[in-house]
This record gives sequence, C-alpha cells and structure tokens, in this order.
Amino acid sequence: MHSGIAASQSTDEQRAASRDELAAFRGLMGSLTADAIAALEALQMWCEDAEQLERCCLIGHYLDYMKRLCDGKV
Repeated sequence: MHSGIAASQSTDEQRAASRDELAAFRGLMGSLTADAIAALEALQMWCEDAEQLERCCLIGHYLDYMKRLCDGKV
C-alpha cells in the first residue's frame, strides 16, 4: 500500500511540474506575442497600399488571438 501512495505522490508532482512548465511557456509566448503586436503596429504606418494594410490587420488579429490564448482568455 505504501508504494501506491508514493506512486500517487510522484504522479501529482509530475503533474504539478508539467503545469508549471506550461505556465512558463504560456507566459513566454504571451510576452513574445505582445512584442510582436507592438512591432506590427509600428510597421503598419509604413504600409503603402490597402492590401499591405489588410495583411497587417490580419496578422494583428492572429497575434491578438494568440495573446488571449496565452492569457487564458479564450
């Protein structure tokens, strides 16, 4: 019975470690996505035609979704 309890604790520790790793990854991706959004916003003022602006807006929507996903808002 003792080995079953130890195995359960080990599994709980592994799950906690996996959650911590996932949280760190989500934080990193959220930060990178926020930086990409800021860079894209700066780039949009250099768009020369409607097609370029439309592409930048589309990329902005994708990045915004990624940011909300990383923040747990989706």
